[in-house]
Amino acid sequence: MMKTRYKVLLYLFLVSTISYLDRVCLSVAGPSIQSHLGLRPDQWGWVVGSFVLTYALCAMPTASLGDRYGARKVLTLIVLWWSAFTFLTGAAIGFRMLLVTSLLFGIGESGAYPNATGAISRWFPKPSAPGRWE
Repeated sequence: MMKTRYKVLLYLFLVSTISYLDRVCLSVAGPSIQSHLGLRPDQWGWVVGSFVLTYALCAMPTASLGDRYGARKVLTLIVLWWSAFTFLTGAAIGFRMLLVTSLLFGIGESGAYPNATGAISRWFPKPSAPGRWE
């Protein structure tokens, strides 16, 4: 039977992988989204830039939420948040809706890695001796 700590590691790996794929898929789908919504290159730049900006600005605040309320609760909310905004990205009907969706998507996704690493530091403490966990 798999120890709980390794199940946690598997879940964190899945969260990190899905988070990464979300970002990559948006850039791959970019030309199709631009074409479908009739976006100019500068508008697409604002969409992508808004995600990056909120991702960068909200990483530390969402990490501190994980420290305060626990990584499990915050990661659960993050996954629900970014799932909703992944859906809304596909449902966007114009530039403004896509821009707002991208801003909110960046806020949600920004906490995934800080909270995952915080959970790893708690579930996998520094070994007391080589090859032995405390």
